[in-house]
Amino acid sequence: MILDALILQSKLFLSEDMDINIKGVEVENSSPDKLVLKDYTSMIGTGGKLNSMIVISFDNLLLDKLVELFMDGEQVEDEEFEEVRDSVSGETINTIIGLALPTFPNRGKGVTITPPITINDASNIKKYKDSKILSANITTDFGTLSISAMGSEDTIK
Repeated sequence: MILDALILQSKLFLSEDMDINIKGVEVENSSPDKLVLKDYTSMIGTGGKLNSMIVISFDNLLLDKLVELFMDGEQVEDEEFEEVRDSVSGETINTIIGLALPTFPNRGKGVTITPPITINDASNIKKYKDSKILSANITTDFGTLSISAMGSEDTIK
């Protein structure tokens, strides 16, 4: 399942690469009509053999911690902070999807990936017609990361 791969790679990225303690993972068992977003969100679309939208949403404190870790202690000027946050959010979702891709159907062959886009002024995303939303929340010492896959049931299962 796509969500399982995304959860595993998110956990590995946070705990192994970023040395952030994971307190728990909660998988949502129902497919809501809309996806409620956290403070900061990035999305990547997949196409070809896997048509879906993958959404990662961060609590502010967690994204701020990731910015600190990515910048390796280097100070970020106030006027550059939003740009750096966008970059870190995009790099995080790129990394997670890149690591999960070999576990997607057909080992990810034939799957195209769009560049990440950042959303920080929306509160939710509504699903399209018969699409399904699969989501999980990964709780850390710095807040929660939500990861979701949206697409047709046969595509994202």
